[in-house]
Amino acid sequence: AEDGLPERYSGPDGRKDVSQSWNPVELLKRPNWITLVTLLVLVYIPMISTVDYSFRRIGMVGVGEDAWIGLENYRMLFSQSTFWKAIGNTILMAVMGLLTIPVGFLLAVLVNSLGRSRLQEFFRVGFYLPNIITGVSVYLIFRVVLMTDSGLLNNVLSAITGRQVSIGWLADPKFARWGVTIIWVWMNAGYSMLMNLASLQAIPTDLYEAASIDGANAIQKLVAITVPNMKSCFALLFVTGMINGLARFTDIYILGGMDCYGGAGGTLQTILMYVFQFSFETPNYGVASAGSMVLFALVFVMTMINVKLTGFLKDEV
Repeated sequence: AEDGLPERYSGPDGRKDVSQSWNPVELLKRPNWITLVTLLVLVYIPMISTVDYSFRRIGMVGVGEDAWIGLENYRMLFSQSTFWKAIGNTILMAVMGLLTIPVGFLLAVLVNSLGRSRLQEFFRVGFYLPNIITGVSVYLIFRVVLMTDSGLLNNVLSAITGRQVSIGWLADPKFARWGVTIIWVWMNAGYSMLMNLASLQAIPTDLYEAASIDGANAIQKLVAITVPNMKSCFALLFVTGMINGLARFTDIYILGGMDCYGGAGGTLQTILMYVFQFSFETPNYGVASAGSMVLFALVFVMTMINVKLTGFLKDEV
């Protein structure tokens, strides 16, 4: 056809057949429509509904009172000391989880020193393996590993120090955050290692050869060549690490004894656990939605700050 349409869109007289161009079957074959509908149903409508619920007094959707109360849910949240503590816990554990970056970097340096060999491939797979193991099974195993009495970690520390070590890694408020951080680092260090290793291997070897000719030692090469050339990698891991850390829920919930109030005296309660509490244990969807919006704002602000400080987007451009 002259207008460039396929023949199936043309009528007997050569003009476009509108009825066929709007055929639902044909429209569903177009990926853009599927994507749009999927985003609309699974992302945009729930997001708009959450914003709306945060301004309403609503226990459960479709049940009981549903009245517009403005900012009352937000006032209630910010008037509770436990919510402020949950915000602090969320930020602190997200920052502690960034230990995956230096740990992953050190592992990448060690693996890279093996050269491109089967041994390097073995360690690459071995270090990444915890990242693909089912999370719940890992958390249940680590509940045993981090037990106060007869826990594997305490037994190892006892053998090293020569005296009995009984640290409550998940029960003592002073150590509980470190306990969940150990698991977070163990599970995510492999991903950080792979990202760092890829960045390391992308650095031209000519730079190291020139530095060796100038008499630079290993530390000087690390500071002057390796770290500056891996700035973009560190920025990516920092930004994504903070986003993932602020959204932690499953691991902390299980390790804390499946208590939404946070184990170890509330030191493990995060904003998402607070939202879970008002969603299922004491249903108040209005408060839960308000908490979700606070978390969204926190993630957005922290991400913008991180992007600005690291220059991540500038480096990508």
